[in-house]
Amino acid sequence: MLDFFTDATLSATHESQRRAGIEMSWALDEFFAAVEEEFGVPIGAAVDQFLETPGAVIDFIVDNTGASDGMTEDEHRDHVAGVVGEIMARTLGVTRYAESSRFIQDLHVR
Repeated sequence: MLDFFTDATLSATHESQRRAGIEMSWALDEFFAAVEEEFGVPIGAAVDQFLETPGAVIDFIVDNTGASDGMTEDEHRDHVAGVVGEIMARTLGVTRYAESSRFIQDLHVR
């Protein structure tokens, strides 16, 4: 009877971890979709290639958009960083991070 309980517990734990991985993956997908929508920049394959940190996402957006409303390049980057931070808070629940934080390893988002 103890073996059955242990197997059932392990199975339930595995299923819980699998569901958590799906939910976290969904959250990161939602983050990137919100970034695309907000800035009108298709991210597509760039996510898998090199957008592993908030700083990389910010740089990608800055490189693919132009400053508007008379903003300097630095002001534009600061604006983009602020909006990306808001999107991270809304979609990932992450409010404290460094631009070099990795989504998966450091911020534990999948």
